[in-house]
Amino acid sequence: MARFSRPVLVVEGSPPRAVRESRFDSGGYVREYSDSPWIQNDDDAEHAAEGTQQPMTDYQKEDDDAQKKKRIVGGFQQLPMVSPSYEIIESALKRADRVGYNKKLKNEGARAKNRAARQLDTLMKELTKPLGKYENGFIHPDALHPFERALLSLSVGEDRYLHAVEGVVSLRKSVVGVAKGYAGRCSKSPTKKEALDLRDEGFSQVESTYKRYSYVVEELKEIAKSLRKLPVVDPDVTTVALVGAPNVGKSSLVQLLSSGLPEVQNYPFTTRSIKVGHFFVNTERYQVTDTPGLLHRADEDRNQMEMLTLASLQYLKTSVLFVMDLTGECGTTLYDQWRIREELLERFPEKQWIDVFSKADILEEELDRADELLAARTPIQSDIDGRLCSGSLTAVDMACLIPHAARVSSITGDGTDSLKERMIAMFDTAT
Repeated sequence: MARFSRPVLVVEGSPPRAVRESRFDSGGYVREYSDSPWIQNDDDAEHAAEGTQQPMTDYQKEDDDAQKKKRIVGGFQQLPMVSPSYEIIESALKRADRVGYNKKLKNEGARAKNRAARQLDTLMKELTKPLGKYENGFIHPDALHPFERALLSLSVGEDRYLHAVEGVVSLRKSVVGVAKGYAGRCSKSPTKKEALDLRDEGFSQVESTYKRYSYVVEELKEIAKSLRKLPVVDPDVTTVALVGAPNVGKSSLVQLLSSGLPEVQNYPFTTRSIKVGHFFVNTERYQVTDTPGLLHRADEDRNQMEMLTLASLQYLKTSVLFVMDLTGECGTTLYDQWRIREELLERFPEKQWIDVFSKADILEEELDRADELLAARTPIQSDIDGRLCSGSLTAVDMACLIPHAARVSSITGDGTDSLKERMIAMFDTAT
């Protein structure tokens, strides 16, 4: 049961609105609005979407729950297309102007009053219909999968998102209030002239009200555009997350392992968002994600890209390929890469994990030396401990500390087949 308090929209010049609590529960489902916590059960809710409010049967609730589950994942790609605000008002005015007379009414004054009221009603409906569609289509953060909610917070920001949708709710309510008021006065006006004057005044007031706050529609349009660019990651599909410091070769590995084609550049934080590829093992589909690089520092000092990586590990069913560059070319020291690895192992102890040394084609001498030391059982631990304390680890030290790391070259392709075999074995162990 999702439950939340609605924030108050503070817009200069907008009418005050009361704080109200909405909830999903066994008696509170509204058929058309089950996914839209923005909509309140007040008199103008009928204008938020087509249809009427009806209690749902048990069968309908089951179907509705299934639909909500479908929307929870990949919800940003299902956001409605938001039209430019000027197109909405222009279209509404044209449709309202085309409203004809009721030929069944014989009295000229009655026909004029009836048409004036229906014109205002049409203008209201044509404006509130798209606004209601946006209310219904922009899912509340409480209903998002935790990973997608993290994406929302780290991209456009949850407060900005809430403020924009609540702004559309407020705009719709204002339009309904003004239009209904003038439509009622038109239908009750004593003369044809007064009805037409009220209609023109009502048109002007509705248009003025809409245009005054139409910037919230433009804001929602930009938010939707940003959210649709976010990665689509299925949390129910086993995911291999390539994690490590910036520029260690994660993007190149994704190209070798999957269908993903991330950009490959030689500067920190090349990956500005999570990029997703896929591969199949015995018809089973797996996801490979290329995550932004992590630096060795406290969470409060990390940027949004780094927090996006941590969110993917926290909220997705991920196995980890921790990629390290021992050449010294990536811009992050071996000691810092070691400390990042230790932090993540402590933070996510339940994750399946494979260590990977990238750029192995230019590390042959160092890797061979480490193999010799390990084979000869040379007592080197105290020396390595000393370099750990001083933060001056070498490539040989790292290869000795992590002897079972996969050694891969994205240039020659060496080691990729054995890495895939280890990944398959890891998946088999998980099942």
